[in-house]
Amino acid sequence: MRLVTYDRRGHRRLGAILDGRVVDLPDAVGHPAFPTTLEAFVQSSRGTVLDAARAALARDDVTLHVAKRARVLPPLFPRSLLIPVAPGTLAGHDGLGLERRIAGPEQEIPWPAGAAWLDYEPKVAAVLGLEAADVALDEVLEHVFGYTLVSDWVAKDASGDPLGTSEGVPLAIGPCVVTADECDPQAMFLQAKVEGREMAKGNLNGAARSLFDLIAVASRGSTLERADAFALGPFPARDDDPGRRLWPGATVELAAEGIGTLRNRLG
Repeated sequence: MRLVTYDRRGHRRLGAILDGRVVDLPDAVGHPAFPTTLEAFVQSSRGTVLDAARAALARDDVTLHVAKRARVLPPLFPRSLLIPVAPGTLAGHDGLGLERRIAGPEQEIPWPAGAAWLDYEPKVAAVLGLEAADVALDEVLEHVFGYTLVSDWVAKDASGDPLGTSEGVPLAIGPCVVTADECDPQAMFLQAKVEGREMAKGNLNGAARSLFDLIAVASRGSTLERADAFALGPFPARDDDPGRRLWPGATVELAAEGIGTLRNRLG
C-alpha cells in the first residue's frame, strides 16, 4: 500500500493512493476503531488492521471514498528520525519538531538567514512498525513497516562552513509511505533532480543493507519503538561537490519507484 496523510477540513487524515487518487482509508474500512492517522496506523500495524485496509482497497465500491482535491501533507511525523552524520554517530530529530521541523510534498522550504547556499542530501528512510531490541541484521526487515523519501539540507556560509541555523532548516518527507510488503529496497531506483537537471540516480543496492545495519546497531542495548525512522543517503558526495549546491528559488525533486516524487521549492 502507498499510504499518505491529507488535509481534511483542517485535520490530518489517513489516506491511500489508488490509481493516482487519494482514498480516505478510515471511511473505506468503515469501522469506528480503525486508525484515522498514519501515526496511529503504524502503532497498530500488525494483523487485522493491515488486513482490513487491504480488503477495503480491493472492494469495487472503494471509489466512493475518493477524497476530492486532496492536499497531501507530510505522510507522518516519526516518533524519532535518526540520521548518520559521521561513522558511528547518529543525529536525532524529534518527529514533533523540537529540533527539526518537517515539511511535506510541494511545500516551500524557507531560506535560512545568513546562508550562502544549501548542500542537498537526498535520503531514503525506513519506518519501524514493530519494536526492536538487539535485532540481528537479517532480522531487521521483519520490523520495518515501510519506506519513504527524505530531502535534507545543510546551510553553508560563504566560506563553506556549516551554519548554526542548519538545524532550523526543515526536513522534507514524502510523498507517501510504501509498505514493506510492496517494496524491495535493494532494487529501489532513485533519481534526484534540481531545476529539472539530473543530479544523481541509481539503485539502492548496498545502501539498503547499510540502512538495515544502521537499525541493527541502534537496537543494541536499547529498544527501538514503532514509528521510529532511520534515514540514509544512498549517494555519497564530496564536500566540494558543486552539483549539490542549491540557491534560493531552486526546485528539488527526489523520486523513487513505488513511492513517487518528493518535490520542494526553496524560498
